Amino acid sequence: MKTFANKRSAFQLSPVAAGCAIFVTIMAGSAQAQTATTTDTAATDVPVATVTVTGIRRAIEDAIAVKRESTGIVEAISSEDIGKLPDVSIAESLARLPGLSAQRVNGQAQSISIRGTSGDLSTALLNGREQVTTSSDRTVEYDQYPSELISAVTVYKTGDAAVIGQGLSGTVDLQTIKPLSLRERVVTVNVRGEKNSKGEISAGSPDTGSRVSASYIDQFANRTLGVAIGYARQDKPNVGEQFETWDWVDDTNVVPGSTVKVPKGMKSIATTGNQVRDGLMGVLEWRPNRNFSSTFDVYHSRFDQEEIRRGIEMPLKDDGQVSFSNPTVVNGTMISGTANNVNPVVRNNRLTRDDKLTAFGWNNRYTTGDWVGIVDISRSKADHKEQLIEINAGRAARQTLNYSYNGGTIPVLGLSGTYDDPSQIAIGGQFGEGYVNAPNMTDKMTSFRTSIERKFDNAYFNSLELGFNYSKREKEKEHLETGFSKIGNGTFGANVLNSSQALYGLQNSLSWDIDGVLANNFGPFTPAVLVPWGATKNWTIEEKVKTGYAKLNIDTELMSMPLRGNIGMQVIETDQSSTANTLRAWPFADLVPLTDGKKYTDYLPSINLAWSLPDQQFLRFGAGKTLARAKLNQLNAALEVGLTAQTTGTPYGNGGNAQLDPWRAKQVDLSYEKYFGNKGYISAAGFYKDLSSYIYSVTVPRDFSEFNLQGALTNIGTITQPRNGEGGSLRGLEFAASTPLDMIHPMLDGFGITANASFTNSEISILDQRFGNVAIPLPGLSKRVFNVTAYYEKDGFSARISQRYRSDYVGEIGGIGGATELTYVKADKVVDLQLGYDFKQVEGLSVLFQVNNLTDTAFRSYAGTEDRPRGYAKYGRQMLFGLNYKL
Repeated sequence: MKTFANKRSAFQLSPVAAGCAIFVTIMAGSAQAQTATTTDTAATDVPVATVTVTGIRRAIEDAIAVKRESTGIVEAISSEDIGKLPDVSIAESLARLPGLSAQRVNGQAQSISIRGTSGDLSTALLNGREQVTTSSDRTVEYDQYPSELISAVTVYKTGDAAVIGQGLSGTVDLQTIKPLSLRERVVTVNVRGEKNSKGEISAGSPDTGSRVSASYIDQFANRTLGVAIGYARQDKPNVGEQFETWDWVDDTNVVPGSTVKVPKGMKSIATTGNQVRDGLMGVLEWRPNRNFSSTFDVYHSRFDQEEIRRGIEMPLKDDGQVSFSNPTVVNGTMISGTANNVNPVVRNNRLTRDDKLTAFGWNNRYTTGDWVGIVDISRSKADHKEQLIEINAGRAARQTLNYSYNGGTIPVLGLSGTYDDPSQIAIGGQFGEGYVNAPNMTDKMTSFRTSIERKFDNAYFNSLELGFNYSKREKEKEHLETGFSKIGNGTFGANVLNSSQALYGLQNSLSWDIDGVLANNFGPFTPAVLVPWGATKNWTIEEKVKTGYAKLNIDTELMSMPLRGNIGMQVIETDQSSTANTLRAWPFADLVPLTDGKKYTDYLPSINLAWSLPDQQFLRFGAGKTLARAKLNQLNAALEVGLTAQTTGTPYGNGGNAQLDPWRAKQVDLSYEKYFGNKGYISAAGFYKDLSSYIYSVTVPRDFSEFNLQGALTNIGTITQPRNGEGGSLRGLEFAASTPLDMIHPMLDGFGITANASFTNSEISILDQRFGNVAIPLPGLSKRVFNVTAYYEKDGFSARISQRYRSDYVGEIGGIGGATELTYVKADKVVDLQLGYDFKQVEGLSVLFQVNNLTDTAFRSYAGTEDRPRGYAKYGRQMLFGLNYKL
């Protein structure tokens, strides 16, 4: 069975060829640079001019400096200027780093995969502190962090005993600016207008937006007190066109004597609306003398989203009255034919989302002689509120649908009937009349950390650091919902808007004013916890983590060449518990309160070595043990149990598992790096991870006697829930290069290239019931990831074009309330463009033009094999134009 296609043509510029060419040109440039250095050294009487590097090159050089000076294997991002990261989002900048890739959500990068693993296996820190999330698990949604408020990012690929809250695959540390790191006052203002290329695709849909940011940084009291304040606002149009085949399921009636996969259902949806995000950052830094410093930082973000979804959905195999005829079957899949007796549903749904994220920290550092002490206190909180209102309508008579995929993601469709005439459409139909889902989540974390470091002179080591961190995390989910019924005959009257745009060959569908229809066609309704049937969607989780660590910093020589690094150990004690309900299904229909959990202790040794070889070469080695705790929504203790024949039969159950152990792994990293000052570098790295365990959703036997299921023929049944199972290996190679091309020839002054390529493979396969218990690849694993950026910057002009590519992978598609499901995602290639000019006549003023997703690349997915398409969505080009001003 073919699941991943090796289509190198999808990446038009061969990344391997580009990487080889860059490697050769850099080495050639190195020889020229060394020759030039020798010549310049001889002319000692020539005065040296001071050159201030700004913009794109400054960001690259600052990031290179972080990478070079690190003792571990890291990647780094630095802002081009105050409030000016290279991309419009943190996730898109991260996705350009070697070994990292992003999954797009609503057309923009959101979740990050590090070295072929899902976002759950990495963690995100803000100023070195673990963060809560607005999702139902631990995966950080990076669009909560405006790029204008982040000054730098460091990605740790190897373990470090002093990094608290590090992940199994890697750790992303977002950093805000320290005001005393600057020498003078800085004030910046950035204003941009935004337009989406798809325009107004549905009634009342916005296609324009804006981004505004401002920052103020200053120093007072003879540079002993520093202040930084930043604000960023984004008002982004949310535009998209989507076609989805819900799934492919077995049918034994299409071809007599055979089982054929047929579509479970189809839908064609236009999405409109907007996303508004307000971010605020503040830092107060006090350093009265060389021995003491105290820094208080606060970060707040609010994210509001409104999304109107209009279109037609067609239940097929999901509808017991639909039959199939005229089939064309290829490899067991009915790729074309006729669906008879179809009952299409016209849907106008509204999703609203309100997220708040607040984090603050207070860090105190005291130095006396050879001793350094640190005390750090922090707290973060995230609130997530979501509401999906569904209003359904349809025709009285059933219809006929002809479809033909014929190798395409979107089928050629022929549907009978009219769907934009209010005289033929009324409220009601296949999915009922109205329903509302309103999940709420709260995530809180409090942390306290203290450490002490003793510096000393030794032939091998220069300091010893001991530390302790305590954190308490509490996450709570409440799921409110209810159905509501129409008043009267369900006609729309004056609330009809113009028809939705016809999508993917289907007819226009009726659009209506949702608030008007709710007021005139429905009575009052109040979402609530559905007792008992919806109570298992509600849970609380508490996690207490104690981390003690010791770290010995290495500063010595090996073969007369400097050797730096560290060796350390973390001891982590985790106490996890969950409170929820067990639902006993029919005939009991009651709830039993339940609290469950466990304690466990892990010992995580780590070592990092950086060996400085001649001519700015480095050989790095890292090894250790890492872990990632289970998803929070997997740790919930909620269960549903019952009998297969309701009043009798075999017991069954499904739910979460509060006794899950974490993912655990041993890892080894080796990296070679060659630097050309701060201007450029090349690197080649390899890694190997041995995951001793993995978490799977499995069905296993269980004794149900504790639930007192009267009528059971036996107490032994089966339960489906997350369980710890066998792991496997993950290995990969990463190549990267960055160079200004004037290192090759002076005529290329101003031009530069950065590029990287990652090749990852894994022996881990997981079983997922969605695909019929067929083994699927490790979620998040793209076997090939390529990034290329070419830039020009000179005489005030700047231009940059970037392309990122990742091959097919298994992704996690989000749903209401943070629920996710796995699906295969086709190879993704995204191109971004940026043009700018700094006005010499007005110091500090610059103009910027950006186009994200220049080629309007579609997000495509499929169900197991490529001949079973699932989703196709386009979100348009995001075009921004604006001004930056710096005082």
